[in-house]
Amino acid sequence: MRGIRRIGGALPLVALTCGLLAACTSNPVGAVVTPSATPSAPPPVVTPAPTPTTPPPTQSAADATPVDLRCADLVPKDVARTLAPELTRVKDWTPTAGTPAAQLADLKGTACAWTDAAGDMLEVAVAEPSRKDATQLKNDLVRRSNSVPTYGGEAYFQIVDHVGRVDAFRGRTWISARSNRFLEPGDAAGVVASVDAAAGTSPVTASPTPTAEPTPSPAPTS
Repeated sequence: MRGIRRIGGALPLVALTCGLLAACTSNPVGAVVTPSATPSAPPPVVTPAPTPTTPPPTQSAADATPVDLRCADLVPKDVARTLAPELTRVKDWTPTAGTPAAQLADLKGTACAWTDAAGDMLEVAVAEPSRKDATQLKNDLVRRSNSVPTYGGEAYFQIVDHVGRVDAFRGRTWISARSNRFLEPGDAAGVVASVDAAAGTSPVTASPTPTAEPTPSPAPTS
């Protein structure tokens, strides 16, 4: 009879424990719901500019006018070092075949280069192709580059393999410059202005069309 009473006395404790466990597991607030991560927007798709299928035009060196200028006059040290403080002119530099500077050098032009230990570079060249070749070059740049108003006249800017390139025409005179420091057209403005000063060239702009004065109405007759 004592064993029965012990068992009977333990029943309320078991029931209480079960009740507490049931209360803990059945509480709807206890369940933690982890919100799903918001999907990130896909990166924008950059459409590259169409690549011309025709090769660039060739120029006749025989018809070009020689341009012989000192590199130190084309781009003085203080102008070059606005791009990178340690740029130094490369003496007796010969441009690599196939580069824009080599193309202008082949037209009896002047080509110069500046570099530094960090890998920064600047290449500047000036040439004066024939009128026919200059026109073909301009037409080709319309397809291969981007026209910009930054330097006045007819000018173009593009970035190829992280190197900015500017091409500016002053009539027949062709100015070309490349640098890894040309990240946008304005970065090359000082270099182009310096070359203009050394070469005695200036942007060619169209003269404004004069506005015709209104024709006075005839006086009424009495």
